[in-house]
Amino acid sequence: MLPKVMSPDEELSHLSDEEYLIFRAKEQQKKDPCAAKCWMITAQALFPKNFGIQFEVYQIEKAAKNVKEAAKCLGVLLREFAPEPVLWREVDTIMSALRQSTPDSQTSFLTYLFNMLPKDVQLAMVLSAAERSQDTMTRCRLMLLLTTTFPETTAHHGLQLVESLLAAEKHCPGPLNPFRRMLVCDLLPRLLQTHGLEVRPKTLYSLLSRAIEFYVAYVTTPPKIMQGVLDGDAKIDDPWQQLFIVVQLIGWNLGWDLASGFQSTSNREVILQKIQSFVEGGARLGGPKGEGGEDVREVLYTTLTIFLHALMDYTKRLYPDFNQENNASTSTPLTLVEAFIFPECEREESVIVPPKRSRSSLDEDPTIPIITVSRPTPVGQAVTPVSGPVVGLSVTAPGGIAAGGLSQALTTAIKCWDLLNSYEQLRAEFVRLLESLGTDRWWWLRVFTVDVLIYQGRLAEAALELRHTLGHPVHQLPTTFISTNLKLASVLYALNNLSGAAEAVLEVVGQLPGWVGVGGLAGDLCVSAASNRRHLHVLALTRPQCLQFATTLLIHALRQRIIVDRHMDDLCIGHLITLLQYEWPKYMSTFEEILQIIRKQGGFSYPLFYNYITTPDILEEFMFLATKEGGNLQMDIIPINHNTKQQRTISTRGVDRDLKHDFKMGMKKLMLRSSEPIEGTIITFLTREGTLVHQNLM
Repeated sequence: MLPKVMSPDEELSHLSDEEYLIFRAKEQQKKDPCAAKCWMITAQALFPKNFGIQFEVYQIEKAAKNVKEAAKCLGVLLREFAPEPVLWREVDTIMSALRQSTPDSQTSFLTYLFNMLPKDVQLAMVLSAAERSQDTMTRCRLMLLLTTTFPETTAHHGLQLVESLLAAEKHCPGPLNPFRRMLVCDLLPRLLQTHGLEVRPKTLYSLLSRAIEFYVAYVTTPPKIMQGVLDGDAKIDDPWQQLFIVVQLIGWNLGWDLASGFQSTSNREVILQKIQSFVEGGARLGGPKGEGGEDVREVLYTTLTIFLHALMDYTKRLYPDFNQENNASTSTPLTLVEAFIFPECEREESVIVPPKRSRSSLDEDPTIPIITVSRPTPVGQAVTPVSGPVVGLSVTAPGGIAAGGLSQALTTAIKCWDLLNSYEQLRAEFVRLLESLGTDRWWWLRVFTVDVLIYQGRLAEAALELRHTLGHPVHQLPTTFISTNLKLASVLYALNNLSGAAEAVLEVVGQLPGWVGVGGLAGDLCVSAASNRRHLHVLALTRPQCLQFATTLLIHALRQRIIVDRHMDDLCIGHLITLLQYEWPKYMSTFEEILQIIRKQGGFSYPLFYNYITTPDILEEFMFLATKEGGNLQMDIIPINHNTKQQRTISTRGVDRDLKHDFKMGMKKLMLRSSEPIEGTIITFLTREGTLVHQNLM
């Protein structure tokens, strides 16, 4: 039996009157929008208290993009039917649209719709959505939206949001979390500008500490790690500038005079000068028992911010890839070492380019070291020395680094460091804040503290720290071993411990055969200056410059043994001549001194001569010394195999024409080898004969 066919009216008989009217309106929506609207007007008139009818009217107006009518309907719904779950799902959609940073056409319409609502309805809508939200992050975002949309509520609801964010982040392991980011990046800059804000100083100090923790963690954490920690876009534009603004605003709320300079990070040195003047002018930093320390926190937080900014600036200049998650550096790291002053015989006034203003006042203070910075030549460019000598002045160095900027970052950080450690109460608070920042894991802070000792001339302390680092490595970059030994060698040399310096620098040379590095030599590893001045150099950790430092140190040490200490041993002299080849003819005057000694001695014997000395100028000098015009000196420097198969050194003294002929032929063979790369020759010499060189300096 066939089923009974129902009429259209019979099919709709199960619907209520309200549902029937809604059905008819939907049925006409696409075919005849005007008819659909008539159906809904009728329905509204008959059933004004029915949520389904009122919501359908809203949906029709929204679909037609009638924003004004849709907003009016939504206002009625919020006022008359607040408990309805369907309505709040719509509200959540609108709130989500308001939070979009890059809205599409749909979210833009919903934003426009929201803006058409009366202000009191908007406020109630956002506040109710926040209260109903079960998700903590969504609730916090809605409260932030509330303070953004209704600035007049910021003082009240902003403080509530602070409490919510602080409570929420208790379950997060560190300062890099989305709740802390919302607090310090989004909320605080807005909240702290609110007039009439009443916040206890203790709370403001806590907020400032949290802001410092967050931004410092951000700039020291690899970007890829942050993407998994912070919600959404992990990138923060100019984090230091944002921190400076927070310091300024919190300082403004606390009545700090020192906060006024924090508009820009470029004011760093100006702010430091204000801090120093404030302290020297009688700032209340507490007595032995901490009494009268009302200004401690103002000096503490402002100086700490400047210190951290300068420290990170200095570290980033030394180690461009210091916050990357792997050790594969794409840029050449640098290291600060105690460098050299030219001996009197080598002085060249053109070595240092004078700054544009008078340096007489600086030259009168030998405690201010000369600082020079060198960078290797980038791959593909001509290999030429690049440098920028400064004495705390702003000098831009070729090769992409500002020597003055690096020097300024170091000296600013040192001044802050000294100030924060100069007063008992200030130091205690400083240590506490450093611990909260997790500085026990900051290998770059240990680098800085050693550089402080070197800069201040506390070289014995620096040597102890460096030996401790070598004996107890914690964080090892690929360059740590080389960098630490270079520093140690430079410090020991400055302390006149020539043997210890040679031992440390030879450790570096042992690593150089497999060391990657390109570029030119440092143009200012030695400078012309008064003998009572100190010279610090920022060395590029490339193979050429590391070897250059090693040879320069050993040249100066061997020269001191020969010229100053009168230790005129032929082996010592031969080692010095060999090393002079690396930057020939830079040390021509030293070579002339050595030749005078050899002439006075009447001869020279160096069994290693044939193996390592290939520089034509040097070979020609020794060939001349063996001639009658040169003094017919005895030169035991060329090996020869006799019939006995025993090797001995040719002596040019006497009438043995065969030996003299062999001497000349041997020297000519050396001439043919002069095209061999000198870098490899010097590395081989120091690797094989380093023990002999070390013994000469003991």
